[in-house]
Amino acid sequence: MRTSLVALAAAGVLAGCATNTLPPTIQTGPNAEVTVDGLHRVDNSLVQMAWMKPDMDLRGYTALMLDPVFVAYQKDPQDRRRAEQVGAGDPNFALSPTQMENLKSWFHEAVVEAFSRDGAYRITTTPGPDVLRISADLLDLVVRVPTERTGGRSTTFTRTFGEVTLVVEVRDSESGEILARAGDRRDPRSMEVTSMTEVSPTFVKADTQRLFRYWADIMRDRLDELRGVERDPGQ
Repeated sequence: MRTSLVALAAAGVLAGCATNTLPPTIQTGPNAEVTVDGLHRVDNSLVQMAWMKPDMDLRGYTALMLDPVFVAYQKDPQDRRRAEQVGAGDPNFALSPTQMENLKSWFHEAVVEAFSRDGAYRITTTPGPDVLRISADLLDLVVRVPTERTGGRSTTFTRTFGEVTLVVEVRDSESGEILARAGDRRDPRSMEVTSMTEVSPTFVKADTQRLFRYWADIMRDRLDELRGVERDPGQ
């Protein structure tokens, strides 16, 4: 099966740059890894998992409709007191309602900022023939450090705040047709050095926002590249 030039370029939209010298390519043919909803695995992607429709054509899409960000823990979260009582060796601490809303807002803001930059893409809440619908889920969230301090003036240092998996789905906003899906799991601290860092709201926020900007910039960069491939060579 021959993969179109547009589809090959589209493999970079969420897949990102190649992890080596090979370009992102969509698996085709009888041995291709295909999901139940018709998406083909993308090899050599920057993110850990990526699937695309091999005949996907994003020409004509100039706007984005963003679904609310969904967050789910990897396992039942615990407050600090409960974790200490049960002696959990690998606890998953609970975010407060405010912290949870902040997490969602930071990711939404990163995506809006990345795609609104230079007025390249219109952000809308209304489906349309030129609108892509993007759903972003933050899944398997693990918070490895207490989110609230108990009595006393204790200071905590850590190499990792936790991990979270981003799963992004891209659909046609009118038909709901699934066009692409990608997933990537990271620790916000891995975006910087892995030395010990004091656990504080300032550092946690900065590292988390840096990770979200990284993911949002990948999405924006790949869409820009796709538009460049699709541009008339004579222009």
